Amino acid sequence: MKYTERRDFNYDMALAGRGDVVTAMRIHSDYVQKMSPIPPPKFMEVDRNSSHFDPLWHMPLDSRTHFSREIEIKCIVTAERPDWRLTKIGITPQQKRKFTLDNLLLQQADYFPQRGDLIFYDGFRNLILNVVLEPNGYWNQTNVWLGLVCETIIPVDGDARPLTNVGELVPAEKTNSHPLPEA
Repeated sequence: MKYTERRDFNYDMALAGRGDVVTAMRIHSDYVQKMSPIPPPKFMEVDRNSSHFDPLWHMPLDSRTHFSREIEIKCIVTAERPDWRLTKIGITPQQKRKFTLDNLLLQQADYFPQRGDLIFYDGFRNLILNVVLEPNGYWNQTNVWLGLVCETIIPVDGDARPLTNVGELVPAEKTNSHPLPEA
């Protein structure tokens, strides 16, 4: 979603133009840029117009997810302890990560994260579960937020090995469209 189309976390633009708020936003932006991993995570915006989506789980129903754009945005990545769950195949970990994004960097990229978008980081695709504001993410009682947090999980996708290239098809998605040459 474009940054200007967001419905959540609105604030008064007159307050955002005050000198102290502008200074606080620049300081927070510099902090996020300096503490960001190299290379920065790649945010993949799911194209909600060309894909069929499940309205409850916000997941694509097609066999292949279509992305409208891929954007590299600097952010702070925090890993949490895995949550171990008992499933049909045994005890499996759910790996969770938090991506702290900056307000000014989101405005520059003209992007606002949504539930269901993907983040490619460290060889894994992270699925955004929640987009939330931390209680200490506001500047002084102005209702202007400096940054937001994307809570993600690495979805169990086959054996969940890291992918070297996101654009390349995984073996399960490849078809036998090229028959073997006859000898």
